[in-house]
Amino acid sequence: MTFDSSNDTVAILYDIENAPFEMLDYTLGIARRFQPCRIIVVTDWDKVPEDQKRWERLRRRPGFTFRPVTRTYLGKNSLDNALYDSALVLYKDGVRRYFIITTDSDFVKIAEALNSGDKSYIIGVGTKQASETLRSAYDEFFCYPPEKPEKKTRKAKAEKAADKQEKTAKGKTAKNVKNAKSEAKGEPKAATNAKAGKGAKAAKAEKPTKATKTAKTAKATKEAKAEELAKAAETAVSEVQKAAKTTKATKETKGRKNAKAEKVAAAKPEKVAKQEKPAKAADTKAEAPAKAAPADALTVRLPRTLQRDLERRKEEEGVSMDELVTYLLMRGITQ
Repeated sequence: MTFDSSNDTVAILYDIENAPFEMLDYTLGIARRFQPCRIIVVTDWDKVPEDQKRWERLRRRPGFTFRPVTRTYLGKNSLDNALYDSALVLYKDGVRRYFIITTDSDFVKIAEALNSGDKSYIIGVGTKQASETLRSAYDEFFCYPPEKPEKKTRKAKAEKAADKQEKTAKGKTAKNVKNAKSEAKGEPKAATNAKAGKGAKAAKAEKPTKATKTAKTAKATKEAKAEELAKAAETAVSEVQKAAKTTKATKETKGRKNAKAEKVAAAKPEKVAKQEKPAKAADTKAEAPAKAAPADALTVRLPRTLQRDLERRKEEEGVSMDELVTYLLMRGITQ
C-alpha cells in the first residue's frame, strides 16, 4: 500500500501503561520517514507523573500535536477504551496512517476498527512478547528494543571453510588439467619445472640475503682483529727476545770480569782487596739492567685497547703472557 492519503497526518496511539517512554522515542524516529507531515500523539500522560519533565520537553518540539484521552471511567482497560474512542474520531477525520505502541493483544480490536471501511496503514511497535495475533493485525511490526545483527555462528564459519577448500580443490584440478594439456602438446612438465627451478636459483644468486652480508662483515672484522693481535704478539716477542739477549750479554760480561778479578787476586792479594768495592759497584751496575728487564716482563708499549685485549685473553685461557704471545704468533705464521 502506498501512502497517498489526502490527509498528511500520522497518528500515534501510545499505551503509556504498558510501554516505556523510550519506546515512544523509538517510534518517533521511525515516523520521520513520513515527513513532512503532522504527527498527533494520543495518550494520557497525566497518569505518569515521574515522566512529566520529559513530556514537557517533548511537547515543546515543533511538528507534534498532543491530544489527551478522556477516560469515561477509571480502572482496568479504561485507557484501552479511551484510545479506541480517539482512534475512531481520527478515522472519521480522514487519518489513514497509524502507529500503535503496545504489546497488549486487546489492541487488535482497534486495528480491526481502523480497517472496517477504507483500509488504513497501521504500524505496530512492541516487545518480542507480542502475540502473533497482534502482529498479524498490523501492516508492519517493529520489535523494541531493536534486535542486534546475529554474530557468525560456528556453523557459518564451517560452511565458509568448506567453500574455501572447495575453491582450492577446483583450482588444483584446473591446474592439473592445464599441465596435462601442455604435456599432450609436447611440452613436458619436467622441463617446465626445471626451467622454473633454474630461474629461481639464478634469482637467489643475484640477490644475496641480508643475513649473508652480515655474516661476511662479521667474519672480516674478526679476521682483522686476529691479524692485529698477531702483529702485536710478534712485536712483543721480539722485544722480549731483545731483553733476554741483553740480560745474557750482561751475565757474560760479569763472568769475564769476575774471572779477571780472580786472576788479579791470585797475583796481588792486597790490590784485589782494595778493588773489591769498585768491583761490587760494577756488579751492581751490571745487575741493574737485568732487573729492569726480566724475561717475563712485557716492556713493549702497545695501544691501551690491545693491552686490555691481551690481558683479557690471558685470563680467559689461563696461560702466561709468553705462551699467549707465542700461540698468537704461531697462529699468524700458519695462516
